[in-house]
Amino acid sequence: MRLSLALAVALIAAPVPIARAVAQGADTPFIGVRVDQERNKLLLDLTADRLGKDFLHQSVLATGGGVPGLGLDRGQTGGSVIVRLEKRGKRVVLLRDNWRVRAIGADAAGQRGASEAFPTSVVASFPIESEANGVIVADATSLFLSDTYGIAESIRRGQQGTARIDANRSWIDASRTKAFPRNTEIHVVLTFGVDNPGPGLRRAAPDASAPTFEVHHSLVALPDTAGFRGRVPDPRTGLFGGDFNDFAQGFQGTYGGGNTARWRLVPKDPAAYQRGQLTEPVTPIVYYLDPAIPEPYRTAFRQGGGWWNTIFEGAGWKNAFQVRDLPAGADAMDARYNMIYWVHRSGPGPSVGPSLSDPRTGEILRTVVRMDAWRSLIDYNIYAGLLPAAGPAGLNVTAEAFAMNRRRQHVAHEIGHTLGMSHNYIAHAQGRSSVMDYPFPLITVDGGGRLDLTKAYAPFAGAWDSLAIRYGHTWYPDTASERAGLARIVKEILDRDVRFVADEHAGATGSIPEVTRWVEGKTMFDAVERTSAVRRVAIDKFDASAIKPGEPMYLLNMRFAHVYLHHRYSLEGLVKYVGGMDFRYAIRGDGQVPTTILPAASQRRALGMVLDALEPAQLAIPERVMALIPPVPYGGDDALQWIGSAGGTSFDQISLAGGLATEVVEGLLHRERAARVVQFSARDASLPTLDEVVTTIVDRTWGAPPASDPGSQALRRTVQRVVLNTLLDRAGDKQALAEVRQGAEWQLQKLDQRIASLSGGSAADLALRAAARRELARYFDGDDDPSTRSRFVVIPLPWP
Repeated sequence: MRLSLALAVALIAAPVPIARAVAQGADTPFIGVRVDQERNKLLLDLTADRLGKDFLHQSVLATGGGVPGLGLDRGQTGGSVIVRLEKRGKRVVLLRDNWRVRAIGADAAGQRGASEAFPTSVVASFPIESEANGVIVADATSLFLSDTYGIAESIRRGQQGTARIDANRSWIDASRTKAFPRNTEIHVVLTFGVDNPGPGLRRAAPDASAPTFEVHHSLVALPDTAGFRGRVPDPRTGLFGGDFNDFAQGFQGTYGGGNTARWRLVPKDPAAYQRGQLTEPVTPIVYYLDPAIPEPYRTAFRQGGGWWNTIFEGAGWKNAFQVRDLPAGADAMDARYNMIYWVHRSGPGPSVGPSLSDPRTGEILRTVVRMDAWRSLIDYNIYAGLLPAAGPAGLNVTAEAFAMNRRRQHVAHEIGHTLGMSHNYIAHAQGRSSVMDYPFPLITVDGGGRLDLTKAYAPFAGAWDSLAIRYGHTWYPDTASERAGLARIVKEILDRDVRFVADEHAGATGSIPEVTRWVEGKTMFDAVERTSAVRRVAIDKFDASAIKPGEPMYLLNMRFAHVYLHHRYSLEGLVKYVGGMDFRYAIRGDGQVPTTILPAASQRRALGMVLDALEPAQLAIPERVMALIPPVPYGGDDALQWIGSAGGTSFDQISLAGGLATEVVEGLLHRERAARVVQFSARDASLPTLDEVVTTIVDRTWGAPPASDPGSQALRRTVQRVVLNTLLDRAGDKQALAEVRQGAEWQLQKLDQRIASLSGGSAADLALRAAARRELARYFDGDDDPSTRSRFVVIPLPWP
């Protein structure tokens, strides 16, 4: 029986009790599947109507590796690819066409010419065990008991050993292998033999030489494309898109094509929808909560996920997005369930919001959101580090409220990805216009020195979220109305100046100050002033009340790390004013100014302000704080000592300050930033030159007067060492612009002369000068070896 389009989508996106329907004979399985447990074989029962027809093969990692960064998490999605089964003699092959190659609108010969220019893939070959009564029984064991997920490669890439599947310790799980009318589910248990397992795997697995993983495969019927048009992506909207080559384009094209990723929403009452009434969709988007999610997270996730239902109202939908409990007895790996998973690891790691789509159209079909359990521990560390500054009255937000406010925003963020939305790293500068930013807690200090956490995290989504959802999920009855409607949405985005800037432009080398991860504020001047004020209060008042009575004192180490580096991300943004340039994802005729070099006054102000943060008074840590923090005790966890020490058991304020200085100075003199300074000053004589920038850095560090006390002077030497290292690195940087290398080398010559003219100082001052002149001499003699220079470790704090 042919299913209707509405039912086809419903069976994938909003599960009904299909297992009961099959048992009652209401429909036949999509692809029949049987497990021969005696022979440990997976058998497919294939009828003629299943051969030669495309379907989706999806995979999800059902059990994780427990190692942060390994890329093997519980609930982690694999691929979603279109395949088909064909009979070839005494075997059945699984074929995969190349959907990245198309010739849209071309005739049959043109489409064939495009497809034959690129390879396809024969993914697997299954021997036929029997053929009778119109049913082919194929042995598919070789595919499903192989490492299709790439677990061994993840272990190798994560430097955790060399892995291979042990077939004798692997099997098909019959209890979780089932067939339904629109999907067939296959669950396998794979044990790997691992040579030389790494420390992470040894921590995570009971026997690191034999880790066992479970992988769940779903064979899913493709949705009918009738009534669902691929939507043209627009770089100004920030929605994901599936890219492909369209070789039917003429010479004025680029052979580039793509579809915006979006869910299928069709109104129950199209006429009411077109009149502007909120209308329920035929099939809502439903996400299910992992039963393992405990309270209070469960409520927070339900609330944060519920934000999207309100956002979808802006696109004309009523009850379009729902968060439900997983029905009793349901298998969370079943392709019909969109899941929000609770993921544990042996340490902090990312949360992820992937989606599995139809490569033909961009239609999102399924998701498994992975929410990291560690994140709230990090949030609590931030909170607890501020407790001493609050005094006996405490902070004005409870610890649970602080953490759950973040988790509501966090789950909304990850769900946003599964709705097709990219990160938007300028949203914080536009009044928190999106949950797709990386938010740092917005904490302020009032006139009485009291901390205010009431606005730490946004209580809801923002304007960009609404506009992006409208672009992706507004329904249109035909192509013409869709084209006109989308143009109106983009015009509204531009008229309201609701901006989007993506991941690739948010790194430490970026040129837009506000496009920085983990910052809050309209400008980075505001952000640095606010975070520095919070940091100053928190350092000055830091004491043992940052941990609970009875807890080991060494835990103060990680709490103080967040306090000391409270301003680090805003400093990263401030650095970007130097050689800074704003830009837009402009399209001809849309009225946007493509690029704007930042004003000279802003660049000079930022340079001075960021160097202020490297003054000894700003880097210093009170003696009483350092005296509070002992090393990790017997039985303690080394992973909780985030501030390391070159002195072993002592608290190391010099290395901590050196790490921060390294971030700042290397950011200022990064090869791309330095190149922009050279390029921009050549275009506009009013802008800072590279010589001005480097001279200012050297004057503020090597040219500064001696500090008044030994501790402050030690910090001064620390920053001087970082400046020396960075200039030597840049002068010897073969990838840097020629003028950058030359400029750095010229500054090294001047620095050598400056050091030679210095007199007096402590033995440590004299020792640094002597070492600097030796290293400078080696550089000019062509014997410089960057690996021999003393460096400071930059502390990699877990994401907040």
